[in-house]
Amino acid sequence: MFSQPCIKGPTLPSNVFEDKADRADMANNQKDARKKKNAPADYQKPMWFDELAPGGNGQGFIERMPRHSLMFVKRMRPTLLVSFDNLSNVNDFSAERVPWAFKFAMDRQISHLGVMAHAKVWYRDPDLINRFYGLRDAGFFNGYDRVVFTGSSMGAFASLVFSSLVPGAHVLAFNPQSTLDTSRVPWEERYGVGRKQDWSLPLSDARGLLDKAGPVSVFYDPYFEPDRLHFERLDGPTVTGYKCWFSSHKSAVFLRKLDALGPVMTAGILGELTPTSFYGMYRKRRELQWYIGALEDRFKQQDRDEMAKRARLQFRRLKRAALQLETQQNG
Repeated sequence: MFSQPCIKGPTLPSNVFEDKADRADMANNQKDARKKKNAPADYQKPMWFDELAPGGNGQGFIERMPRHSLMFVKRMRPTLLVSFDNLSNVNDFSAERVPWAFKFAMDRQISHLGVMAHAKVWYRDPDLINRFYGLRDAGFFNGYDRVVFTGSSMGAFASLVFSSLVPGAHVLAFNPQSTLDTSRVPWEERYGVGRKQDWSLPLSDARGLLDKAGPVSVFYDPYFEPDRLHFERLDGPTVTGYKCWFSSHKSAVFLRKLDALGPVMTAGILGELTPTSFYGMYRKRRELQWYIGALEDRFKQQDRDEMAKRARLQFRRLKRAALQLETQQNG
């Protein structure tokens, strides 16, 4: 049974602050003054500071566990975004670090619970699992018009499985794994550290967990076999796959380069994302060097050199047309 853990801190003597209070305050003030004096001219406060620092203007908390941290900010709109980090910043222990999609949620005044990973363990952490069960049991996810889980890769896996704790939650999962349990996905050869984790813990396989979910939007490249195989394992009546051709395992990065990641996320959070709207935005891929390079490579691998040349010529025509339009609009 996973329930919210009870954490107790040490008991301090009642007079621990009495005799040394003035001297401690003075020392801290002097220390802060030295820090300010020595701070670089371009120093900027962390993005979370104004809302969560003592005396800040927001409501929320920062909670540190051995292998994960939680950052929660309650904001104006009655929507909660729950995000999970991917592998890219597990070694970032700086004060400036914020959860995945923090600025996106802040700019839109959306409440945000972000889970920051400090290890490549695919969220196979009893402390974290306990904490989420405890949040659910305490009614933390209640009172919102919509709860949306999101993440990329490792974080996308977590968004799928943890969303099952909130029936009706929406999911925006970019290149997720369904599990790394080798008995269930023997063909998965990536992520050696992740595959060695304890996959007998709860919430270890997205397959079979999505039957009570709201819209589950999964973004993946159908030409990238591992991600396609993980997508094909997902079941549930509300699962929709969005094909991000030639993006490989980086669909979120690819969409960002198209200036489409924000609009896709926004539409998903509002419950307005459809295949028609998504593929309309994805048409812009034809103007991206990344896309045309990958398309050329695929044609060449198939010994279709003439098609590769046509693709390159079409790309150049589109770029010229876009440049002419931009010139006209700028006068």
